[in-house]
Amino acid sequence: MTSLNHLILKEAPLLDPAWLAYEEEVKAKGPKKTYASPLDRQPVYAEECRQLNARMLAPGAPYHHLSSITTQPLTTPSSLDQFAIPIVRFSNDTDNNLTGDEIVVIYYHGGGLYVGEADSEELSCRRIAKDLEGATVYSAGYRLMPSSPASTCVSDSLDAFHHIRSLHPSPATRLIIVGSSSGGQLAAAVSQAAPRGSLHGVLLRCPVTSDGGSSLDYVPPSLRHAYTSSTSPSFVTSLLGVFSRAVPRDGLERMPLEAGSETLAALPRTWVQVCSNDTLYSDGVCYAMALAGAGVEVRVEVVRGWPHTFWLKAPWLTRAVEAEEEMVCGLRWVLGG
Repeated sequence: MTSLNHLILKEAPLLDPAWLAYEEEVKAKGPKKTYASPLDRQPVYAEECRQLNARMLAPGAPYHHLSSITTQPLTTPSSLDQFAIPIVRFSNDTDNNLTGDEIVVIYYHGGGLYVGEADSEELSCRRIAKDLEGATVYSAGYRLMPSSPASTCVSDSLDAFHHIRSLHPSPATRLIIVGSSSGGQLAAAVSQAAPRGSLHGVLLRCPVTSDGGSSLDYVPPSLRHAYTSSTSPSFVTSLLGVFSRAVPRDGLERMPLEAGSETLAALPRTWVQVCSNDTLYSDGVCYAMALAGAGVEVRVEVVRGWPHTFWLKAPWLTRAVEAEEEMVCGLRWVLGG
């Protein structure tokens, strides 16, 4: 087993000049708007995502080639109360899949469990559907805090997983879970709860895996030496401060990093993408270390000099496009196992 200790960072590196230039452009537009509560921010965030995605998909825009991907809204009832969980299906109707293999990708968006909807990260979903031959992508929505507890976020995510899996019952189907930021937390939680053998792989992007930002007590003792990104202010950026919760683990019994070795050992190939200038950097690295320690085949891709999920804020930047392309390469690696 290859050691991942070389990924431990005591301090974050300098931010990339291209990101610093983008930040200056943002500052010139005026101060960031503040909200009295997450409930006020939720519809604004959702609409901002839709407007940005529309601009990126417009003729002449950097992501226009992804506009040919078709979308279909779906729902599935919650096992808790029959709430209609939203799902968006992305498919490439021009894909002539000659392999006969069916690839199903389930994507969970980020937003701290407080913001975001099933279409908020559609550029990533469209890219997967476009560039990964034979893939159908489902972006699963879930109810948000504070209106619903974190346990409902997890339950909705697991219900969506079971429903999507039921749509593709063939034993030849290769099912992969993808999650971004807090969506990475949900993806990891679903992967740990899914029936053994039902998943072909997991891909996590800047994932939340612990409550280490609140206290190192919520990081397994064997990994505390590697959990550095919440203790050094060098990892704090304009995109994300230290992820400290009012209630430990948002009231959940445990976070993905706290899973036992037997649970982790049952997981499939996993690819983890982390940003070096991110207070959640250690969440991704430590989870990869835990997986590797349990015997899981894992790879880690470090985007050096860039902040948390920056490709969502400035998808037109060259490094953002490269990060998206690396995600697709990660999916291909996962599928190769």
